[in-house]
Amino acid sequence: MCFSVEVDKDIKKLAARFHASIDRHAFDQFSSMQKTETERDAECVKETLGLKRKPTSPFFKEAGNNARIFPGYFAPVIVWGDGMRQIRPMRYRVRPYGSAVEIPSRFNVFNARLDSLETRRTWRGLFMRKHALFPFFRFFEWVRDTKGKKRLVAFTPEGCDRMWAPALYDSWVSKDNQMSFHSFAVITDDPPPEIEEQGHDRCPIFLHETQIDDWLQPQGKSAAHYYEILQCKEPVHYRHTPLD
Repeated sequence: MCFSVEVDKDIKKLAARFHASIDRHAFDQFSSMQKTETERDAECVKETLGLKRKPTSPFFKEAGNNARIFPGYFAPVIVWGDGMRQIRPMRYRVRPYGSAVEIPSRFNVFNARLDSLETRRTWRGLFMRKHALFPFFRFFEWVRDTKGKKRLVAFTPEGCDRMWAPALYDSWVSKDNQMSFHSFAVITDDPPPEIEEQGHDRCPIFLHETQIDDWLQPQGKSAAHYYEILQCKEPVHYRHTPLD
């Protein structure tokens, strides 16, 4: 499970690094959603978004000063649109299209296991249809040491300015058409030895840079083709940093 990640909030820098355009309409729409939320009372937001409880913090929230996001936060994500890479804001936790209520928090819909892309209902409707790329600096996991004590560890790819993971995304619109957003899940696989040694059993896939455009354009290609792409990873070693 990818518990938390540190993102780059500078979308101009991201656009330059990934040779992508900034989808201004998508960012304007996100700002509009933030404004709409502040104009409605908590009960109204609860009903419109199909939440179990009235929100006690902003729903359309972004990374704070430490640039970390958790499931439910919004971050810049890369998709393919109008014949090019585009950066759009998306929530880190999938909200399926047409869902009347939010998926309960006990279900992990922010990490998509590689071995479940065609078997889990949430993913099979998105795999080979709605692909994205999520850039970030490092990721954080709660692991247990040999004595069973939990500790927070940051994993950073050595020799890289950042990493990026293939993702699946969906789009959601409220019944009254007043609120909408895109949301995504990072695809994870078995960890390399240096992460497994730290007590964690998953790792975001670090897709090889040569495979990005092919991943972002899934139409008309076989599942086997995309599984081959997902096995093509950047050859990196991860440094770990205990944070507690």
